[in-house]
Amino acid sequence: MSKNGIATNKKIIELFNDMKNNSLILAPSFQRKLVWNDSHKEKFIETILLKLPFPEIYLADGEIDLDTQTSKTLVVDGQQRLSTIYEYITASPKFKIKEISKFSDLTSSEKTSFFDYIVVVRALGRIPDSEIREIFKRINSVQYALNAIEINNSLYEGEFIRTAKNIADNNSLFEELETFSMGEFSRMKDLEYILIIMSTIEEGGYFASDKEVVNYVTKYDNEYPNKQEMIENFNEISQLIINCDLPADSLWVRKSSLFSLIVELIKFKTKHNNNLPNQEKLKNKLNYYSDIIFDSKKEETNKNDYAQYYYYTHQSTASRKARIIRGDVINKFLNEMLQE
Repeated sequence: MSKNGIATNKKIIELFNDMKNNSLILAPSFQRKLVWNDSHKEKFIETILLKLPFPEIYLADGEIDLDTQTSKTLVVDGQQRLSTIYEYITASPKFKIKEISKFSDLTSSEKTSFFDYIVVVRALGRIPDSEIREIFKRINSVQYALNAIEINNSLYEGEFIRTAKNIADNNSLFEELETFSMGEFSRMKDLEYILIIMSTIEEGGYFASDKEVVNYVTKYDNEYPNKQEMIENFNEISQLIINCDLPADSLWVRKSSLFSLIVELIKFKTKHNNNLPNQEKLKNKLNYYSDIIFDSKKEETNKNDYAQYYYYTHQSTASRKARIIRGDVINKFLNEMLQE
């Protein structure tokens, strides 16, 4: 057989029956976890209902049971598409339909048309497991992968990312403070920044770089219960910082310090019955500590907390240790304000 496999056609009814009797294996050991949300699934099903084509799926021969004379077929690429078809037809609770007709609501003619839809299948035949894995790896190296590139290009549209986009689109903090360059905005670095802040709040503590972002993007894919609270907190705190009218050379305008300030203010607000610090007092504190930290930059970091803070605005800024140290300094002076 050609290394490219043989292209054939199968009707959805054939593939569905193979899935139903477990002769078509959707999740071989090399397959990754499904990442489509309900919106993705609806758009895909709509493609079929509109009789539009979708890319071919790849299948390989699996084991033959010599006792029962039955065989299995492995899905090399197309797992999410086939799973979505099966969930749609069987009204699976894993697929909550909002925008399209349910399969049960289709007319007899529409159901027949759906089952008759032709899927292009590339049959790879019986090939070594190592070759199957290599084909899978190459096909999926640029498809449906949940990674930084995909988040930046907004290909993975879950509720957590939608919340971050809402904040990015309706918040002027970063423009006011000139936090990001035009090039950074075009690469959606502001969205990435917001996602890390949101993930830090959900995590309840600091982590290195963007380590936990994927976890929360996945966890809050279909629904994000804290959406409104997160938007309100971010917007209120952004406005508070804008109103402080910080000078352009302020320490707090820098990405690393602004990140820590936003996180600590959200934590402060949550801890103190949704109350924020007094604007004038906060402005004075920020200016005061900005000067102290700058003046301490040449001190020994192991003896001076402010020298250490300054160090971690320039070195290893996204490390967990740096974020904890900066957060502790900010938390300390925010709590001081309560005593004044």
